[in-house]
Amino acid sequence: MLAAFALILAMTAAAEAQYTTLQGWIIVPGRDHPDNFEVRITVRDAIQAYASTTVSDTGRYMFTNLDLSVGTFDVLINVDGYRESRTPIGNAFGFGLLNDRNISGNIILIPDPESRHHAQKQDAYNAELLEEYSHGLEQITNKHPELAVTHLEKVVNAVPDFYDAHINLGLVYQALSRRRDAEMEFHKAHDLNAESARPLLALGRLHVEEVELGLQASAKQDALRPLLDQAREELTEAVRLDPKLATAFYFLGAVDFRSSSYADADSESKHALELDPRLFEARILRINLFIKQKLWQAALDNVDAFLLDYPNSSHRAEVADRRLHIVAHLDRK
Repeated sequence: MLAAFALILAMTAAAEAQYTTLQGWIIVPGRDHPDNFEVRITVRDAIQAYASTTVSDTGRYMFTNLDLSVGTFDVLINVDGYRESRTPIGNAFGFGLLNDRNISGNIILIPDPESRHHAQKQDAYNAELLEEYSHGLEQITNKHPELAVTHLEKVVNAVPDFYDAHINLGLVYQALSRRRDAEMEFHKAHDLNAESARPLLALGRLHVEEVELGLQASAKQDALRPLLDQAREELTEAVRLDPKLATAFYFLGAVDFRSSSYADADSESKHALELDPRLFEARILRINLFIKQKLWQAALDNVDAFLLDYPNSSHRAEVADRRLHIVAHLDRK
């Protein structure tokens, strides 16, 4: 089976334009804040969006295929409880030109002391602590969880109410196969912000991963049933809190696929793609789903959709090879 669980965004550059990728982290000091808030690129000092995206469940943002040669631009963020953030794109103000097509920059939101949403003390979120957190995020970006963990542990020890730090420390622990530590961090994040779907998504994703590892180790389905039930409960609550959370619907589909609830897996994976067409993992899940049911034409349709929609995917060769297998079954009919 194809097993891809991490969202990857790829940029295709057209020859006639100098398209740019802009990416980084939004650092939100505090114990809770709205999920999936909008990040906009606007013309300098304007309001109307030139491009927009939503922050990921880890706190990252990414814009691809930007043509920044047509004007001067800001990154604009408005989050309840925090002051409006407007950051000019350029080498100043935290943005750095990595090369001619890749700009990276972290943005720290400043709490609004007059907001009724803002209730917690902010003295602990000093420049030194936020710099420590930024170093941890930088190591995550560089795919060095073993280096990120020390920075993030220092942060959560200094400020136990730092919600985003618990989420990202949990993800780092998960990357280091410290799954019980990861689970504990996700529960801490949930305790801090019970109305957020993110910790529940993280818990569900963690338990789906444990199911996949169990299957690779030839564990019996009955032994994995409690994990599947736990993941379903967590992910169902996540989509109740955030009905537009595509990744949660994808993982719900994965749970139902492993539970042989194929009709539910079909519906959930389809809805995940409707919410986020970039979520290639949901397309891979649908390929596996139809192969499992020997619905070869439906499997072929989804393979061809994958190859068309994700031309730069690292899974392209694997999917193309699976296409040969599917076509061979269709030819036998």
